[in-house]
Amino acid sequence: MSSGNILEVKDLYLYYKTFKGIVQAVDGISFKIPKGTAMGLVGESGCGKSSTANAIMRLLPGNTYRYEGSIKLDGMELMDLTDDEFRSRIRWSEIAMIFQGAMNSLNPVLKVGFQVAEPLIVHLGMPKEEALERARDMFEKVGLAPAFLDRYPHELSGGMRQRVVIAMAMVMNPKLLILDEPTSALDVSIQAQIMNLLKQLKKEYNLSMIFITHDIALASDISDYLAVMYAGQIVEYGPIEEVLLNPQHPYSQKLLASIPRLRVDKEPEFLPGAPPGLINPPKGCRFANRCPSRMDICDKEDPEIIWLNKDHFVKCHLYKGG
Repeated sequence: MSSGNILEVKDLYLYYKTFKGIVQAVDGISFKIPKGTAMGLVGESGCGKSSTANAIMRLLPGNTYRYEGSIKLDGMELMDLTDDEFRSRIRWSEIAMIFQGAMNSLNPVLKVGFQVAEPLIVHLGMPKEEALERARDMFEKVGLAPAFLDRYPHELSGGMRQRVVIAMAMVMNPKLLILDEPTSALDVSIQAQIMNLLKQLKKEYNLSMIFITHDIALASDISDYLAVMYAGQIVEYGPIEEVLLNPQHPYSQKLLASIPRLRVDKEPEFLPGAPPGLINPPKGCRFANRCPSRMDICDKEDPEIIWLNKDHFVKCHLYKGG
């Protein structure tokens, strides 16, 4: 039976095997996304954000060593599906994704209108003319004139190409849209336009989203929930207002304190040190070597997830038994 959550992830693991050892890219993470809401997934580069998206989309590289856990979409356990079933029933039709730098990956020799229509032709067997008509409608939804259907990628600006990519992801009317740094290659003014478009689509389609970024300010512009990731683990998750205004995990606190403010009397704090490697990470808390609240137990035991309320958890020894 479906719950009020469009996505429920529990104890998800994704490890890679390399010549240097096993990379624990996603290490037992859990979170939920209520229907019609967006979750921001933030953290430093290399913390496992993109690997989390790939795990949900089941886009697994050949060197995948461990892939297990529970991923429920609208109550349905996706891990029970075969790869063929997932490909035909879920990927792009139920869950779509906009990859980092996707606007630069459009096929240069195909008109953008056909590229938006192609998923309908391939996945639904829709006749080409009908698919192109659907693409035309989608172009209008993302603020592109129908005349752009016959353009090639090189004839469009960066902002226009990003709108094409959004149209491509939305044309199958997915339940969940995953966006991996969707505005990182755009200038600030175009970035604002794309963010406004995404908020408009979220409202119009009651669309659920995972918004992956290293920019907390950007995540706060569209997200209802925030998940803070560190060294392959989600260390804090909760409603965006709670996490931003009253962060509980020491890493969340330091991450927010590092954001430049308009107040000239408050200098941003810089977090010293670097995250641990994901090959043979520390036995205990992975943030311990950078944490101002470090205790003996932090070096010995991996913290448990502590629920502060029904929607907010923290993975930290400070709250154990509290």
